[in-house]
Amino acid sequence: MEVVTRGERRRHRTEDERAIILTEAMAPGAVVTHVARRWGVSTSQLYTWRKAMLAQPAPMATSPAAPSFAQVQLAAPEPPPSPAPAATPTGLIEIVLPDGALVRVDAAVDRAALRLVLAALSGR
Repeated sequence: MEVVTRGERRRHRTEDERAIILTEAMAPGAVVTHVARRWGVSTSQLYTWRKAMLAQPAPMATSPAAPSFAQVQLAAPEPPPSPAPAATPTGLIEIVLPDGALVRVDAAVDRAALRLVLAALSGR
């Protein structure tokens, strides 16, 4: 008869170590088998730790405050600001084509774009 004993002692992991291992194992794209090998833990042990962790209620950071009303004071509405006068464009040019089409441009017009527009309108 042959008796086979375990070659190494059981390791006792602290809660912090378990949390680190579980965080790594539950990360997106992580392979549980690889994490278990790296840490020297069986995959069944990881799943047992995970099950125990998920069964615990989530710790509350602070106790919720009792509901209360906020104090509100109403103020007289302010009149809306008057619209600023429209700025007149500098160098405004009006081009009236023979067919009656009207093109208005200012000094900041892109000359190449204006040529294309005029060419397209005169070719109608």
